[in-house]
Amino acid sequence: MGALTASHVEELHQQYARRVYGYTYRRIRDVSSAQQITNDVFRIAWQQQKSPAADVLPWLLVTARNLVANELRAIQRQRRLAQKVGGEELHRRESSPDPMSEAVREVLDSLRAAEREILMLSYWDALSLAEIAALLDCSVDSAKSRLFRARKAFSRKAPNHMLKGGTENGQH
Repeated sequence: MGALTASHVEELHQQYARRVYGYTYRRIRDVSSAQQITNDVFRIAWQQQKSPAADVLPWLLVTARNLVANELRAIQRQRRLAQKVGGEELHRRESSPDPMSEAVREVLDSLRAAEREILMLSYWDALSLAEIAALLDCSVDSAKSRLFRARKAFSRKAPNHMLKGGTENGQH
């Protein structure tokens, strides 16, 4: 394949930057870090000569996942170092989400990592089963089964009022 032109890289960025940023932000919860990681994903895509093709989104998200993991490890190292040296606790940006969002986050946090990841890929990142399968390196049928099991796990742990038709006091 020949070298990509600037227009190819721009097209790739225009098509997928918002989705890559959303994926990254939901995992790292820091605007500047998410922007930096998104930029790094597209820099790597340019270096790897990725073209705007239908199957490039899973590759972009795997790259973002790896960069997010690196960033989270770096943050953990910084926190441990700050605590060890007796320094000031690193500041985390706290947002005040609405109560329903916080309740959903708590239920998601109580799930296994694999269940949480597939639900986020499906609902927050709006990926198709084929895209999820490519990202998780499994078959579409396997992705479908994993998503089904994750939905069941979520519904078992979610309070009644969070589920369709439920209310605070559990009545329908």
